[in-house]
Amino acid sequence: MAGQQILGPRLFPNSAKTLYDLSLEALIGSMNTKIPALNRIHRLSELPRNLLIDVYEMMSKEESLKDTLLEELAQLEVFSRLVRFPFARSQLLRIMASLMASNKMLAKRLSENYVSRYEVVTRQDSQEEEELESSMDTLEDRSMELNTLYTYDAESSGANTTSDEFNDEFSVDIKSIIGVPQRRANPDNFEAINDSDLKALSAVELQVIDLGLRLGSFLSEAGWMQESITVLACLNVRLKDLPIHRHWLQFRLDCLQRLLYAESAHCNFKEAHKTYVELMGLNKWLNRNVPNQLVAITYSQISAMYFARNEYKNSHLWSGLAMRFLKGIAHPRIIIDVLRQAAKACVVKRDFARANLLICQAVRRAREYFGPKHQKYGDALLDYGFFLLNVDSVFQSVYTYKEALAVRRGIFGNMNFHVAIAHEDLSYAYYVHEYSTGDFSCAQDHVDKAVNIMQHLVPSNHLMLASAKRVKALLLEEIALDKMADGIDEEDLLLQSEELHNFALILSLQVFGEVNVQTAKHYGNLGRLYQTMNRFEEAERMHKKAIKIKSELLGHFDYEVGLSIGHLASLYNYQMKKYRDAEQLYMRSIDISLRLFGNAYSGLEYDYLGLCHVYETLHNFEKYLKYANKLENWQLLRGQNITLNKSSYPAIEVDYSIEEVKTKYFSMCVSNKSAHYSVHAEDAYQN
Repeated sequence: MAGQQILGPRLFPNSAKTLYDLSLEALIGSMNTKIPALNRIHRLSELPRNLLIDVYEMMSKEESLKDTLLEELAQLEVFSRLVRFPFARSQLLRIMASLMASNKMLAKRLSENYVSRYEVVTRQDSQEEEELESSMDTLEDRSMELNTLYTYDAESSGANTTSDEFNDEFSVDIKSIIGVPQRRANPDNFEAINDSDLKALSAVELQVIDLGLRLGSFLSEAGWMQESITVLACLNVRLKDLPIHRHWLQFRLDCLQRLLYAESAHCNFKEAHKTYVELMGLNKWLNRNVPNQLVAITYSQISAMYFARNEYKNSHLWSGLAMRFLKGIAHPRIIIDVLRQAAKACVVKRDFARANLLICQAVRRAREYFGPKHQKYGDALLDYGFFLLNVDSVFQSVYTYKEALAVRRGIFGNMNFHVAIAHEDLSYAYYVHEYSTGDFSCAQDHVDKAVNIMQHLVPSNHLMLASAKRVKALLLEEIALDKMADGIDEEDLLLQSEELHNFALILSLQVFGEVNVQTAKHYGNLGRLYQTMNRFEEAERMHKKAIKIKSELLGHFDYEVGLSIGHLASLYNYQMKKYRDAEQLYMRSIDISLRLFGNAYSGLEYDYLGLCHVYETLHNFEKYLKYANKLENWQLLRGQNITLNKSSYPAIEVDYSIEEVKTKYFSMCVSNKSAHYSVHAEDAYQN
């Protein structure tokens, strides 16, 4: 009966209040600062977890109880019970968001408490560790066997993943793409030790490790990356300090891949590289019965690190290796994350057919398994919006980004790292969508929110803040242009835009160096701005720098190269009167656009208009009429596609098995290989 009452309000949220609801309200209403009430509060943790999480969530909605709730949840013994309860995950995220929004720094308190208690000092179990084991010793926790503490033990690694299962571009020696020396993280005789000879860890140590893994992942999932890094780095040191044991390799690998995710997401690339080096030191031992799904998610996190660093060839290679190890029996969360990352790696390779296959499968699985209000569904939507924006389905991209933002705000509230990213992505999609109309109000609203959130959460020189400011700089330039067209002097807006662009460029040079796609993007943005500010020689220099770097990194037929070529063509055409140079550049830009996107690509409009202007100025009316006709045909085709909501890459509605997805994915690698005109491409998150 009690179980039915507990489920009642969740199954029927719009129904009349149940006895369970009324009981919760009465309990919360009885809480105050009087001694009897405080005694009741301190005994709340004795409740079963399914009741406790409901009580805590209701407390999080009462401002007067948030300090009390903070003190309760900051206790590792209390939090460990809830973070191990899978049915409480969404509620726990909402509670965290509510407390953090009220400046109740639960994330910091938890990370500090974990480090202060479990930071390696000696190898002897402390009294506090014994207290943690005692706190876990309840009926519901004893029912969890020790082997389920490790997330990946449910899967066997017996599949033959090292065979020549597929003959494609991922059939490469891992050593050839590692780029770092192999290091041993532990004694040299590890390879000679049989697993059966290794001792098991004590129950106390297993609990400490499990809590570190779960807490670290929860904090990054909640958007508190630095706190997650603190916990996982502490755990990593502890794991290295332990003697070789039965789960040594799996625990080390699991901790490092979670740490790598948090460091890469937080743009802490120096530390991420150190973590990567440690992972490579373990790579040689992955044939020692390591579950496939752990290998898959580890390789996927390495791909994500390279992706964040704009090193797309390596990102693509590691995502392909992750796909090799992915099996249908893996946890849905891992399947979705591996598919998402592989899809993004395909997008930046301009391999859109494979990207469409992967991201559609990820979105479907996220919605069906986790539901439409879950963070994992919001993550998948954000990546789907990224895909749509890159294949020129801009309107659909805006719609998808809006849904993703709504999901994230529903979980995390407003003042959150993940929410800021969603605002920035939506802002840029609106910027592209409204480029022809000049109405940038929605884009400006969302980028202002992104900048405001990031200013509260990260240091002033953080790359994520610079990224949001860069989008704001693009908007300020366009707004200034529109006002200048109306005869209004808006030099101040242009100067603000220049300051923001230079800030982003300097930071990119410091973090990535000169020869990086992101740095090239900033040069290109400054080139456009200087063109608007009538600083034509500076604009030409910036555009040429962008073209040189992009061509070197991405190949001569990449979309981003074409974009910069088109910008330089515009400068030569409309400002510097270098019409023959402009003509040749427009031709190159058109060629790239047709190769990648076809005859209906939106960017062709500006190239056709530019050529019409060139030929009209040169009095070459035959070619003028030719490109005026091409422009007219483009307008008709574009209009038909918009009216029919036609896309070159419609959503794939078929629900394939993972083995079917892999077969299609790898076979497409071979069949589409000749269609790849570039090594890798640009990240629309950074456009």
